[in-house]
Amino acid sequence: KLSSTKIRERLLLLSDPKQVVCDVFKNNHNKYRSVFNLKSVTKTECFEALKLFGRQQQMGIKTISYLDKEYPFNLEKIAVAPILIYRKGYTKEKSCKAPLLAIVGTRKMTTYGKRQIDEFFNSAQKSEFDVISGLAYGVDSYAQSVASDYGFTVHSVLAHGLAHTYPRSNAALLKKLEQNGYTYSEYAVESTAHKGGFLARNRLIAAMADVVWVVESAEKGGSLVTANYAKGYNSYLIASPGEIHREVSQGCNRLIANHSAALYERPETIPTHLGIVFSLTQESLSKKAPNDRKSIKIYELLKYYRKLYPSQIIQLSGLDKSTVLELLLKMNLENQISQNPDNSYSV
Repeated sequence: KLSSTKIRERLLLLSDPKQVVCDVFKNNHNKYRSVFNLKSVTKTECFEALKLFGRQQQMGIKTISYLDKEYPFNLEKIAVAPILIYRKGYTKEKSCKAPLLAIVGTRKMTTYGKRQIDEFFNSAQKSEFDVISGLAYGVDSYAQSVASDYGFTVHSVLAHGLAHTYPRSNAALLKKLEQNGYTYSEYAVESTAHKGGFLARNRLIAAMADVVWVVESAEKGGSLVTANYAKGYNSYLIASPGEIHREVSQGCNRLIANHSAALYERPETIPTHLGIVFSLTQESLSKKAPNDRKSIKIYELLKYYRKLYPSQIIQLSGLDKSTVLELLLKMNLENQISQNPDNSYSV
């Protein structure tokens, strides 16, 4: 027998749910036979489903099917994609999709993890990307809060229906984030949280994100589940190294050691893989720009191409190999350019 929630989900795939119910009980229901198991559906159950549907509309929750252009997943990328995704928050449609950075980590966040997040967003000011996470205790909600304070659009993915907030202490934060961002769930509006839901939620975060950054993680935990999904979905994965004796560093260190994740070295590590550059003020540009002819040539090449390998710089600049390698080392030490995890360079 179909539950009222399942009936409602099927109704939501149709253009006019109320008309469907009327048609079903006037025996004009042949065209819906593939949607409903009609023998097990009663009129009471259908109207109960419509009542829940009405509540969802009152809460401003939008239902997006996999056929809609607003569907947030690439169906070729994600395994076991939800047929329906529920969304609430920002009421206007965004004109273009910004690169999306997922920030995840342990619930037992340390001052080291906080410092990384604070430094990153301080460096990332005015850059064009959105942030997504799971609103959990620790790294997730802290990163979302800091990102919002710096003016970024921040999204959330929940492991339960959008009528609830878990943890409840993050209700005010979620309301703030929804002023400019979206909250997503694959669960019907009144569904409560359960352990399996949190693990399933992590696959959605990994599937939405272009880059996933694991700030801190123990050897087991939800952030490593997200990391494993990201690897399977070809979302770029970055992890921050930590002290070898600290429990919340073990997961990140393992990801880096087995080459599953790129090493987070500095804030500039991330924008390269998001396909953006940090917006710098004229003052900071004048401080960082080199002043000798050969260094300026390399600097201008990197500004134009955004990312180059040493062999490409040698070819494009016309400088000899030893000179280029010496200047790259010098410019990197002086913070004029950045060396990326794949040994390429960027401004």
